[in-house]
Amino acid sequence: MAMNKGISNSSKGIFRIKKTVLIVDDEEINVEILSSILEDDFHILKAYDGKEALDILISGEQKIDLVLLDVFMPFDGREVLKVRNANPSLKRIPFIVCTSDKNIEEECFRLGVNDFIKKPYENPDIIVARAKRMIELYEDRSILKEVERDKLTNLYNVEFFKKYAKQYDANFPDVQKDMLLVSPNRLRLINELYGRDYGDKILLAIAAELSEFVSECGGLVGRNGGGSSFFLYCAHHEDYASLLSKLKEAAKKAVGSANVSFRIAVYPFVDPSLDKEIVLGRTRATADSLGEDYAKEIAIYSQENQEKTLHKEKLIEAFPAALENGEFKLFFQPKYNIVGDNPVLSSAEVLIRWISPEFGFVSPGDFIPLFEENGLIGKLDAYIFEKAAGYMRCWKERYGFYLPLSLNLSRVDIYRPNLVEEIIGYVDSNGIPRDKYYVEITESAFVLDAGEVIPVIQKIRDAGFKIEIDDFGSGYSSFGALADLPFDVLKIDMAFIRAMDKNPKVKDIIKMIIQLGKTLDAVIVTEGVETMEQYLFLKESGCDVIQGYYFSKPLPLGEFEEKIQKEFVEHGR
Repeated sequence: MAMNKGISNSSKGIFRIKKTVLIVDDEEINVEILSSILEDDFHILKAYDGKEALDILISGEQKIDLVLLDVFMPFDGREVLKVRNANPSLKRIPFIVCTSDKNIEEECFRLGVNDFIKKPYENPDIIVARAKRMIELYEDRSILKEVERDKLTNLYNVEFFKKYAKQYDANFPDVQKDMLLVSPNRLRLINELYGRDYGDKILLAIAAELSEFVSECGGLVGRNGGGSSFFLYCAHHEDYASLLSKLKEAAKKAVGSANVSFRIAVYPFVDPSLDKEIVLGRTRATADSLGEDYAKEIAIYSQENQEKTLHKEKLIEAFPAALENGEFKLFFQPKYNIVGDNPVLSSAEVLIRWISPEFGFVSPGDFIPLFEENGLIGKLDAYIFEKAAGYMRCWKERYGFYLPLSLNLSRVDIYRPNLVEEIIGYVDSNGIPRDKYYVEITESAFVLDAGEVIPVIQKIRDAGFKIEIDDFGSGYSSFGALADLPFDVLKIDMAFIRAMDKNPKVKDIIKMIIQLGKTLDAVIVTEGVETMEQYLFLKESGCDVIQGYYFSKPLPLGEFEEKIQKEFVEHGR
């Protein structure tokens, strides 16, 4: 039975595919000699000048595993090598030059030749062995390249980047080095708006620019997985502003838009004895410190920032046990109705405090944004909402009435699919009237993502809960936007109260907000009230409810219950 072209029998009777060798020589006798030597082990293709060889190679119709190339012929071998070097798809193919001229070897090596076979062909076994070995070496190199390189950009992946960074330290011990993280901002949004191909063009432009940068100054560059971040390990620079400019220009050329912005995190003067994973982690943390501030483009690592980052990591790690052990305490800031002759305790805002045996008092300004970033805020808010409902039930049993509470809802919670059902569960299971349970959400959360937020808030309100807009007037929305928002209570931001003593015009703004709220049938609450003058002005201006240190600071549970006892039981209100 005839064998298929390019396939041979192994000694065990199993078919195997032969590797393909292209023989290029203008002397037909040389082509036939090499063919006879190699044809038992390889599938042979033949070309009789450089142009014919390039036609076969560039067409890609057959996978070429090795080229045996004569140098001296029409359109000679050196021209073939030059074309090969300019074509990435051809550079994967090993070339062996066949020549009797030893003087040509140095020039051919400069052109990327992998080996030589001397004419005349006196030892067939050595020729076959060299051909097999060269193909094996290139296949091994190709496999290694697939493993160590990112498929899109052909840069090192993180694991090999760390490996070669150690070698860079060993080879250049006297060079001071920096670790950089470079990333285009909001690439995910860019992909959603313009498509993955558009985003890939940006990534390829970044890869090319960074590769050129390290080729000039020394170093290496890698891509962080399949994401948008790139790492550089390079000789120290005092300023990376020029690199930033080049990246912007490269992205602009790639996609025709000047709207692509970047951030660069720099860990300068890397200690080569540090594990590279630690260095990369600190560089990532430096990039993360920029947060959503896209105006700041370059961040430099510092020990202070590192200590802050480590502290944040410890807080995140401690959260589950802290929640289980009751380290999070509900505090209550009393709200007083000032419509009548005498102010009356009417409700309270629930605040959360973390009192940790390890960290002491942890500021809400530290842990709340942190938990919002890391997805833990949902569990914390669920804890607060459930605890608050339980206290309201206890007060009803103890004092005979429901004291309304206002609870802050993180805008991150809005995206939880079962949010409304969870709130209903906390309240209904404790037998609390829903209109005694106020849900506070900041004005900025309403306005910045109105399409997602308003339907959820409307659903909460339709379920019978009261909605309170917190921090109103903090600069995010126009007054006209209020007409589209579902709410029952409007809380004036404390910044107005702090400013009104310095600027008389602020009082006019506060009066206008109060009147606007009244027009929309809203209860008006003002926070941050600290003096009698502020209290009297708000009462005269028509404000309904105030909270602040003028009446009371936020109180822990026991002290707040003492206040309820005095206000309602002892005074008979």
